[in-house]
This record gives sequence, structure tokens and C-alpha cells, in this order.
Amino acid sequence: MSKINLLFLGTTDYGFELSKSDQNKFKELNTKFNIYVFTFGKRVNEIDFGIVKIKYLKLPKSLLYKYIKFYFLSIFKLNKFINENNITIVSAKEPIAALNPVLLKIIFRKKIKIIIENHGDFRNQLVAQRDSMLISRFIFLTEFIVKFVFKHVDILRGVSEQNSNYFKKYNSELKIYNFPAWVDSSIFSNDNLRSREDLLFVGNIIKRKGVDFLIESCTDFLIENPHIKFKLIGKIEDENYFKKINTHIEKYNLQKNVLFFNKVNQQDVANYMNSSKILLMASSSEGLPRVLIESGLCGLPSVASNIDGIYNPFFTNGGTLVYNLNSKEEIEEKIRTLYQDKNIWLDLSNKSYKLSKSLSGSGTFVKNWDNLIKMMELNE
Repeated sequence: MSKINLLFLGTTDYGFELSKSDQNKFKELNTKFNIYVFTFGKRVNEIDFGIVKIKYLKLPKSLLYKYIKFYFLSIFKLNKFINENNITIVSAKEPIAALNPVLLKIIFRKKIKIIIENHGDFRNQLVAQRDSMLISRFIFLTEFIVKFVFKHVDILRGVSEQNSNYFKKYNSELKIYNFPAWVDSSIFSNDNLRSREDLLFVGNIIKRKGVDFLIESCTDFLIENPHIKFKLIGKIEDENYFKKINTHIEKYNLQKNVLFFNKVNQQDVANYMNSSKILLMASSSEGLPRVLIESGLCGLPSVASNIDGIYNPFFTNGGTLVYNLNSKEEIEEKIRTLYQDKNIWLDLSNKSYKLSKSLSGSGTFVKNWDNLIKMMELNE
């Protein structure tokens, strides 16, 4: 039986050399499908890695033009790539990215199946990504596009029932299949070899992730415990936001306690997780956070905002203590409790590991994709 040609359409930055984790992901998917990707790169390029073929558009410097170019101006290049590779299924990373394949399906009579992926409230995530009025106005003009594409897609791939069911207001007959994002269980594991002392944040340094709130909330704790470091791993995407954060750090002389590490590889992230005592999150919007699955595999409990995608399953079944969003008093109390009570820490460490093992593992990701496509084909 020949493999299905499956295209992932989105702005994920894979680079011209695949990370070990991306290699493992595409290698697993390649056992069932021929995988293609259409995305941005530093320059126009096309690379066949054997396990995946990636078409790169040149990434614009302007953030607004980045979205306009990908969502609206790339339709003919996308059409050519689909034709050249006999692609039959396109998976758009969020609803707006599905516009071009939907137009190809309707106007050009392209015989393709379309999947929309949803990893949370995509509009809120983009609006809160940076302090940009232009981006906010652009996103609020997209409602009619979302209504349009959901009338023509074949299935929604979500990560949590709560977030996925929201989209049924656009199409009551919408088929939905939920499963977690890719987690490389060969990289993330509990090595039980290192002492744990530090606080950790993993994610882009952006407004939506609440990094300024986390640092402000940890200030008294770090001043009282100067030997503890708060390590933040992630790409700095908004310089103005980062300057605001640094102003607070300098005001309270926390330069030796609050340490930033630019985007690092997955193995290094796993190492940081194994040497940390608590993972901190303050997101205003998430789907089913992959970082909580990764940290759980490393036996690292967490303190996170009480929002959809975190409360269930990470608080109800895992190793996460939750606090009301933006409550500095609550998060500080949770951090102190988890840091100082060894029994609570051990219990949540074990729970986080058990939950993460149930959500990931070798072969789980491709099996979920295979089940989704079978479900889609059954509903033709």
C-alpha cells in the first residue's frame, strides 16, 4: 500500500539543518506518510532530507508582512509545490493558514483534504505575542476568514476538547480529533543524577507567556534565597518587552539571579529540566502545553496559571499546582509551598511523570495522525 503524501503548512522555523528532535519526529511520521513542509526560511530554498521535503519562502523582516505574505500572497507557490509532489492532504497549523488550500480546493478544483490544527486560542496568541497595534488590528479582521475556512475543511486536529469545541460555532458538523503535540521521549527523561535547586521557564520571551509577571512575582523569593537562580530559556522576540523586563531586574539587583538563555537545543532543555526544582508558567492562553509534558518526563513539577489546557489534565491528573491568572500572591504561595515541602514535591514529581508517559512515547504521535486520517476518510 502506497503512503499518503501529507503536507504541513505553517510558519514553524525548522532551519536548514533539522534538530535531533525534528529528525525523530519526521522519521516517526515517515513510517506511515510521505512528509512535506511549506514554511519560512532565511532565504528561498527547498531541501529533501529523505524523511521530509521542506519548501522555504524567504522570511520578511516586517512581522506584519510576514503574515500577509504567508497567508495571502503564497497561494501560487503553494499550488506549484502541491502539484509537483502529488500532495493529497494539507494540514494547516492554524485556521488562517488554511485559507490558501481552501481557495485551491474551491477555485482550482484541487483534490485535497484539508486539516486545520488548533493549539489554543490562535487569535489571542497572536495578539498577545507582542505589543503591536498593527498585529492586533490585522487579527481582528480575520473573523470572516475563519468562518469561511471552517465551512470547507475536512477535520480539526486539536489538543484539548475545551479549545476544539469552540470552533463548532462555525460548523456544527465539524469532525474533531484531539491529541498532544510532538514530544521526543528519547530526549526528555528523568536522569535522577543531579541535585535540583533552580526555578525554570521554557518558552519564547513574549507578552503572552507572562515573563514579566513571573519575574516580578519571584522577586522577594529570589532576594531571600540568593543561591537560587531563575533560568529562562527561549527566544527574545520583542526587544521592547525585554527592555521592560530588564528594567525590573536592574531595579532589584537580580542580574545574578535571573538568567536568560537564548533558544537552545532540546537536549539542553532536558538537561535544564533535570537540574531544576520547579517549572513556572504564566501564559494567558495555551492549548495543551508541550512543555508540561516534557517537564513531566523529567520528573519536574510545575506551578502554572489556571487556564484551559492546564487545569485539565495537568492539575487534575498531573504534577502542576495552579493559581488564578495574574495573582502574584497566589503564585508566590504556591512556589514557596512546592519548594519547601519535600513530600509535596515528590508526590507531584511522580504524578507529572506518570501523566506525561501516558501522553507521549515512541510511536504515539504517528499512531494519532494515522487514526485522525482514517477518521477523516471514514466521514467522506
